[in-house]
Amino acid sequence: MRSRTATFSVRSLFLVAAALGLALSLLPQTVTAQEAAPKVQVPDTADAVLQVNGMACSACAQRMKSVLEDVEGVDRATVLLEKQNVVLTLSDQQTPSEQILREAVTSAGYEFRTAVFAKGQKSKGTGE
Repeated sequence: MRSRTATFSVRSLFLVAAALGLALSLLPQTVTAQEAAPKVQVPDTADAVLQVNGMACSACAQRMKSVLEDVEGVDRATVLLEKQNVVLTLSDQQTPSEQILREAVTSAGYEFRTAVFAKGQKSKGTGE
């Protein structure tokens, strides 16, 4: 009787390990942040695009818009909720640095991923 129980236990462990291996193989592979970030292009009518994670609803979008429009140098923020992007129109007099934009996003409780500035616009700091 004892050997039968031992055989059953070993077989059960083998099946569990095989199922776990299969489940792990189906998970997405780990990629670097650079590879994970989709390519972002700044529209001709904008000065910068921010990638922001964590916005799930229209209230989140409105909060992000309000927070970013309070940043000195940001004239208008348009949130693209489905893409998790915020399109910015910046002031001609002052361009906020990437670090300032990062701090505004994170202080609102969201994850700042990247900032892409239009050609001719330069980030005044990477924040990294």
